[in-house]
Amino acid sequence: MRPLVLRRLPAGLAAMALVSAWAMPAQAAPSAAAKVDFYVKSYTVTPGPGTSIATRLFADRTLALAGDAVSLRYQFIDQDPAFRFSPQSAGDNCRTVTPGNVDLSCSPPVTALTPAGADSGQSGAIIRIAADAAPGLQATLTATMTVKGYAPVTRTARITVGEGVTLTSVTGDRFVRAAPGASVNGPLEIRNTGSVAAQGVGFRAGRAYFLESRTQYSNCDYVDGRLAWCTFDQALEPGTTYRVNLPFRVRADTPAPGLEASTFEWMTDEELADEQQWQRNAGYGPTGTPGRGGVLRLTPVATAKAGPPQALTGNPQHALKFTITGRNSADLAAVGATVSGPEGAVVTVPVGLLNHGPATFDDSSNTGVPKTRFFVPKGSTAVRVPDRCYPMSADGTDDWARPGAPGAPRYKCYSSALLKPGGTVKFEFGLRVDQVIPGARGAVTFVVEAEAGELNPANNTAAVVINPAAAPAPGDGGGEGGGEGGLPITGPQGALFGAIGLLLVLAGAGALVLTRRRAA
Repeated sequence: MRPLVLRRLPAGLAAMALVSAWAMPAQAAPSAAAKVDFYVKSYTVTPGPGTSIATRLFADRTLALAGDAVSLRYQFIDQDPAFRFSPQSAGDNCRTVTPGNVDLSCSPPVTALTPAGADSGQSGAIIRIAADAAPGLQATLTATMTVKGYAPVTRTARITVGEGVTLTSVTGDRFVRAAPGASVNGPLEIRNTGSVAAQGVGFRAGRAYFLESRTQYSNCDYVDGRLAWCTFDQALEPGTTYRVNLPFRVRADTPAPGLEASTFEWMTDEELADEQQWQRNAGYGPTGTPGRGGVLRLTPVATAKAGPPQALTGNPQHALKFTITGRNSADLAAVGATVSGPEGAVVTVPVGLLNHGPATFDDSSNTGVPKTRFFVPKGSTAVRVPDRCYPMSADGTDDWARPGAPGAPRYKCYSSALLKPGGTVKFEFGLRVDQVIPGARGAVTFVVEAEAGELNPANNTAAVVINPAAAPAPGDGGGEGGGEGGLPITGPQGALFGAIGLLLVLAGAGALVLTRRRAA
């Protein structure tokens, strides 16, 4: 396969970086220093307009940083003069270091590194290829990350000049009405509107859970039954339109009513290979495994020809947009905890959600896995916080700059991208008991944003109790607070739950507005 490039960093991947079926238990901070690393994307690009450098930064544990603690340096060292960095604008956080635009220094606004990775957030890091650069010409991009207090780390990426080809989406977005369990077909049409034949193409699919592939083809990759990629070893001749039909089924556990969508973005086979490498190495999860069915083909079929690497000059894509009919939802329950410990002790408090079914909630779609909200009991301090939990203000706003930050009175946690019936989302907090208060209460709760709603609001809030005043009676699994493992929400901290109720009402109203905007 020829080298390939993609110049577009999909927003969907950013969301994929938060995904995990279970939250990993929080551990006490090791004495050894954290290990830091990073990855830079390789590209195949056409001469002319610049391509932004995608870089993702990591640490083997949550590492809080000052705003100026990270620097990145990119260099073309002894490379062909066709490869340069573009001049920067006034508001960029990158600057060329030496004449010739081959040495670039960036100060990314990164305030924390985590095992899941953090985007660099750099601006002005753009590669520009000379207009007369020949297709197939390659250069090595050398990148060095320096984190204050740590040794510099150096990585490289490959930059390849691609022959420009132009593909245009013919079908555009297609709208479908279907009920859970219905079979649907997704016809896509793409046209070569340029003057150069495209020697091999493919597309990246949106991996929406609600669409199950009825046939899994050998030239496509699938993740848990979801279509991820397809590659076509065919030549798309200039002036010709090609069609492919994708057989799907709307999963029976799709919430309804609701709106769903799946996108399909085309690229050359070189670009697709680069994009798959970026996903594997940048912490976005598996790229999938090939199906065992036959070969999916574009029609009409043309004989493939050998040629130089290629890259698209545009960004052709389609979307299948579904109105899910009928009614289907799930009973989600908050999972609380009861723990004990003396003053000064750090106790582990597991909280989360349990899906009693029948519907599945998918955070990569409009159904959205509810965000877990944890309220710390009085007399205690959160000293160990999961990486995917963020301090939350009284009005429900996240402090995105401080993932896993200790010491906040309340947190919002981002859970599994797929919460199936019987599935559980768990977050383990370490709470230090600053003062022994018998029956000190916090809470765990959530808000459902999906139009399908939720079946049983009575168990949407559960109590978190430290040093209960008395052991619960045998068989007492809850109380008027509901939830799983919760206790009756009464007593001196009832005002806390009144405030939580008001916050949920406000968040629910915001969710309704968001759902309607998505529908628009």
